Amino acid sequence: MNNKLNTIKKVLRLTHKLQKGHIALIIIQRLVNAATPFIEVIFSSIILDQLIAKAPYELIMKNALIVISYRVFASLFHWGLEHIIATNSATLNEKIDQMICEKSFEIDYDILEKRETLDMIKKAEEGINSYGNITGFCQSFAGIIEMIARIIYSVFILIPLFIPSDSVPAGFLPQLLNKWYVVFILLAVIIVKVSVSTAINKKSQIVQQEFFKNNVRANREYGYYFNLMFEYSLGKYIRLYKSQNMVTGKVSSTLSWMEKQFLSLLARINMIQLPDFLVQFFVQCISYIFVGLKAIYGFISVGTALKFITAYGELVESISSISYSIIDLGIKSEYLSYFYDFMEIQNKRYDGTIPTEKRDDNEFEIEFRDVSFKYTNTENYVLKHINQKIKIGTKTAIVGKNGAGKTTFIKLLCRLYEPTEGQILLNGIDIRYYDYKDYAKLFAVVFQDFNLFSFSIAENVASNSVFDSARVEECCRHAGFGERLAKLEKGIETNIYQQEENGVEISGGEAQKLAIARALYKDAPLVILDEPTSALDPVSEYEIYKKFDEMVEDKTSIYISHRMSSCRFCDNILVFDDGQIVEQGSHDKLLLNNGLYSELWNAQAQYYS
Repeated sequence: MNNKLNTIKKVLRLTHKLQKGHIALIIIQRLVNAATPFIEVIFSSIILDQLIAKAPYELIMKNALIVISYRVFASLFHWGLEHIIATNSATLNEKIDQMICEKSFEIDYDILEKRETLDMIKKAEEGINSYGNITGFCQSFAGIIEMIARIIYSVFILIPLFIPSDSVPAGFLPQLLNKWYVVFILLAVIIVKVSVSTAINKKSQIVQQEFFKNNVRANREYGYYFNLMFEYSLGKYIRLYKSQNMVTGKVSSTLSWMEKQFLSLLARINMIQLPDFLVQFFVQCISYIFVGLKAIYGFISVGTALKFITAYGELVESISSISYSIIDLGIKSEYLSYFYDFMEIQNKRYDGTIPTEKRDDNEFEIEFRDVSFKYTNTENYVLKHINQKIKIGTKTAIVGKNGAGKTTFIKLLCRLYEPTEGQILLNGIDIRYYDYKDYAKLFAVVFQDFNLFSFSIAENVASNSVFDSARVEECCRHAGFGERLAKLEKGIETNIYQQEENGVEISGGEAQKLAIARALYKDAPLVILDEPTSALDPVSEYEIYKKFDEMVEDKTSIYISHRMSSCRFCDNILVFDDGQIVEQGSHDKLLLNNGLYSELWNAQAQYYS
């Protein structure tokens, strides 16, 4: 219960912070809505009694005009507020989505890639955008206040119904109806109705919440399978390998499971709510009988009877609804707690404050000091006791077989992961002590699994919507993309892929050239190529590396590749095998060793002769 109250407080504070006055406007709107039926029924009962008593036409019309005028005012007031509230709600939802987006980018990479985190993100997205959305929460909160207002209005109207009359017809029933304590009979009926409704609503909400929790992963899986149908880049594989049945089968089985769960939910909800409908019918009968008998025995007029029946119905419904709204608010707060759980994920990465040195010569020295690393939930070390210095301004090649630990070495260097054991130093200082954003500026990396955005070429290369056009074009040419760029009508303003309007398709090799151009544009002091040229032929790869080497001659650079073309440009070559550096030295020295490097080189020598 305390957790729910804490979440409710957090949501109200956050809503006020993001959109001041939003909750107040909703409450004002609800208070006016609450008053409307009572004002209408009061004047309607007066008009009915006046019609029966054949009151003057002018008096009847006066009351009718009051009702009509109020209805027009209430409608216009509601319409005006609804427009403002809808606008505020849209803005509020956008700000919340932006918060989720920004949080996703801030989470440590090793935390973000975990399945538990992905499920948490999915819960946060579905919770905030569906049943637990924050605008719906505000409406539920205001709904409770509206119900309280309706209860107060109803009680105020009903008080005269239980005041004893001086003139009472003879008979047990009229005498009983005139007693003030008869109110307890109607209160007992209300208590029965509220108790039944509360229990049913609570059980219904719990069932719906269980349904939500059980379907989070299924929704995520279905979203993945469904999107495969529209992922045009996979279309060729699906067709060539006849994978249609496999994909549609997974979609069908997931949908079938979700449909069974939904139908089961509907059946359970219907059975749970049946008693409430029966009790509601019983309450209405009691109210009609009680007020009707009062009118028959002359205690009240026909118009007043209409007013009391309406007020009693509103009272019962409002008390029942407020219990539902309180439960509903609690459930919504629990859904929103997924959002807060996600927003409160704490990064494990140590947040340093030391700025990196601003060196005009771009001279930086990296040292791995007895570094070992293993991924979470695994026992096997990917890297084992790595001791290595990458000297200032040098060019280093890292080679080795698949799974040797080459890419993990780079991810540790870039602080995407933290070492399990040991330290990584920059100019003699543990890299954890540097300001992370400042530290990241030192690196321009092209990973083997690089990605481009479906944005313009210029935005992809500059990684920004603001860019230097001449520099973008220069980097594209140096990366080997100049010939294709010259053929594009819009040049660097051309959108790539099909997400954007008039997007053009580019080959895997062209995409790699743009990824390299992006690294060149950043102009960072330390440049890393992690097998980005795997889609290129050996000759093209050699040309790219040669041009790239010329452009980064004044920088510290690291090249990772299965192929050996990069090694001839490098001062030092690190040979990885089973998570360890088994050889290092120059190209000529390693060839003379007749070790793993020599074996790898000789296997590919025909391409570089």
